[in-house]
Amino acid sequence: MEEDEHPIRGLSPKAFEELFRRHYEELFFYTCRYLWRREDAEEVVQDVFVHLWEKRREIQISSSVKAYLYAAVRNRAINHLKSRWAREVPLPLEAAAQLADKTAEQESGQQPLMSLLQQGIASLPEQCRIIFQLSRQAGLTYDEIAEELGISKETVKSQVKIALRKLRDFLGRRWETLFWLWWWW
Repeated sequence: MEEDEHPIRGLSPKAFEELFRRHYEELFFYTCRYLWRREDAEEVVQDVFVHLWEKRREIQISSSVKAYLYAAVRNRAINHLKSRWAREVPLPLEAAAQLADKTAEQESGQQPLMSLLQQGIASLPEQCRIIFQLSRQAGLTYDEIAEELGISKETVKSQVKIALRKLRDFLGRRWETLFWLWWWW
C-alpha cells in the first residue's frame, strides 16, 4: 500500500470524528462481550481511538480499518482483564461467606447469587480464573484462549474443568445460603 493510500495517515480531525461516530457503538457492544463493566468497555474503546489518532502516522493497517479496530479493542480488552486480575487479591473464603451474608440482606433480585458466584470466581487461582473468565464471560474458544495466553489447548481445557469443579465445591458449601436466596427472592 502506498503511503498516500494509507487509510489513517492523512485523516483530518473531522474525518476521524466521523470514523469514531460510525464505529464507536458497535465496538462498545463488542467489547462488552469481554468486559462486564460498562465503564471498562467505554474506556477500552476510547483508548483504542486515542491511540489510533496519536499513532495515525506510524500505524500500518494491512486490512480494513474496521477489522483493525475490532482486533485492537479485543486485544486491549483481554489485556485489561489480565491486568485487573493481576491486581485483585481474592478474599479468604470466610470473608467471602460473610460478605455473601451481608449482600443477601442488602441486595435484591439475583444480585446476591451473582455476588456469591463472583466471590467463587475470585477465589480461583489466578491462571484458572483468567482462563475461566475468557471462556465463560468473554466467550472465547479454547483455541483462542490458548493462542492469546501462549499455552496449550489441553491446558485451557484442564483449567476450565478445574474452575468448574472448584466453583461447584464453593457453591456447594454454601447450599444453605443459596437455598435461602432462592426461597427469599
